[in-house]
Amino acid sequence: MRKRKLHIKRYLTLLVGGCSTVALAQVTVNLPRANIQNRTDYQQTIAAGQYTSLLGLLPTFSVRSNTPNFTNLLAGTETAPLNLAYIKMVSVGSVSLVNVASEVALSTGYQQIYASLVSLLSGPVTVNLRLRTANHRWLAGAYTGQLGFLAPGLLGVGNQINPPTQDITINVPGFIAPPATVGNTQIAVNNLSYYRGVSGIAVNKSIAMSTTVPYQPTLQSGATSFNFSTTVPYNQLPSSPVGTVSVGLTGIVNASPITLSTAVQGLTTTAGIAVPPTNNQTLTAVFSISGANLKSSFVQAGTYNVPITYAWNKLASAYPATPIQESRTGSVDIVVSDLGELVANQNAVPLVFASTGDYQQGVIKDMPAHLRISKTTPYNLYVRAASSSFASGTNTIPLSVLRIGPMPGESGMNTVTLSATPQQLINAANPVIDRNLNVRYTIPASEVGQIMGKPAGVYSVNVVFSFVAP
Repeated sequence: MRKRKLHIKRYLTLLVGGCSTVALAQVTVNLPRANIQNRTDYQQTIAAGQYTSLLGLLPTFSVRSNTPNFTNLLAGTETAPLNLAYIKMVSVGSVSLVNVASEVALSTGYQQIYASLVSLLSGPVTVNLRLRTANHRWLAGAYTGQLGFLAPGLLGVGNQINPPTQDITINVPGFIAPPATVGNTQIAVNNLSYYRGVSGIAVNKSIAMSTTVPYQPTLQSGATSFNFSTTVPYNQLPSSPVGTVSVGLTGIVNASPITLSTAVQGLTTTAGIAVPPTNNQTLTAVFSISGANLKSSFVQAGTYNVPITYAWNKLASAYPATPIQESRTGSVDIVVSDLGELVANQNAVPLVFASTGDYQQGVIKDMPAHLRISKTTPYNLYVRAASSSFASGTNTIPLSVLRIGPMPGESGMNTVTLSATPQQLINAANPVIDRNLNVRYTIPASEVGQIMGKPAGVYSVNVVFSFVAP
């Protein structure tokens, strides 16, 4: 029994002594944010241990990883491949090896990084670690692994580097990086077709982002209605609520469209946006206004402006535990041009004297939806004849026999006597899109006397409608 106890005691002593020879060192790499954003390599000189020289021995140095990859347990077992890391000898003691050493990509097998042609003195070993940031999606947290350095002793036995194994931690900062400024989003309403289409108008706003954490983008307007300014005439200030503008992200799985509001609204569901494969992405927001909303709120020419605030918030479930938020201010500017269109839906207006009653009572011709008017400023409507009289060959009838005015139920329109001089039918009407004007043409009984006795025929004249008096 005594011998057995002595045997156990010796075993424990040897075990403790063995542990002391493999004490681990720690290598910490703080990967800069700029290298992740710019996808540029990062280099750092690290201590690889202490080399103990054996007289006359020409040493070789090798490196490997003792783990199959770098593991980021803080980011849900996210891993990074070993071959993102490159190792190159820098020096042993005071001897520089930069120009003669080879660089190798890290793997699980030992790879030679230097073979000496002369004996080296004992001293600290330094190596250069180069990380290829462009080849990986970096998530915030700590990527850990183990480096093993080997310099075999005589006959390839033992290791002349101590400690032979080092823990390595690559710390990746948590950040969300939008541009310094996002500017304004301009929606140029410069064609009447936008008002007539169901979809109206839409413009894209692109914002470049860099991140190491998943996040949710939000948007908020600074007022409930657009501010309005203009250099053209207007009858009254328009009221244009911000809710007439819709915003949505394109190409994002969890996108959630919104209408502008003073409330903070997510542009995605709470699942947010994952860290992209290259840590960089461009978010494209589509700002749109339907044709109906253009007609209801943006007919008056001018500039409609509202400030907006973008924000990007780290998902609460993601590492690190502390919140990360970035915000930028911008604006939405809706610029409505001075647009106008006047269309005659019927080109011919027949006033026919076909019976005795027509000569006794005069004739009336109603033209429903005769004119279609679109104007983004207050407008006057004029009418004139292109010549001095109705003509049929050499025979004429005075222009003054004809009255032009509104059909019953049509408001805001005067009745005028046709003349070669412009006569005002409408004065300072509000801006409008596609107003159909119902027009009545009349030759009253009081003017029939100027027609009596004229040779039979078709007497015609071109009638010109315009927004301005020439």
